[in-house]
Amino acid sequence: MMAANKVNGIRCGVCADTFSARMIRLHNDANMLSIGVRVVGEGLALDIVDAFLTARFEGGRHAMRVEMIEALEGNAVLFSFFFGLPPESAS
Repeated sequence: MMAANKVNGIRCGVCADTFSARMIRLHNDANMLSIGVRVVGEGLALDIVDAFLTARFEGGRHAMRVEMIEALEGNAVLFSFFFGLPPESAS
């Protein structure tokens, strides 16, 4: 998941339950799902995937957050400013 979120356009969330899977789609427009194989059993994993795939982004008040994330993609200087880091640490 950590490496996936380094790729422009990817918004990946880690989920161990169906509620989180729905919420990362509804509120963060996640387009990738990460499930720990040693954390979640097969039956629950299938339920999590189903919840993720059937949920749709709500937009509205959540759209601004996604726009902020998209603005940060590929811009190390903006990223460092947004998160209060020295510019050299964002590279």
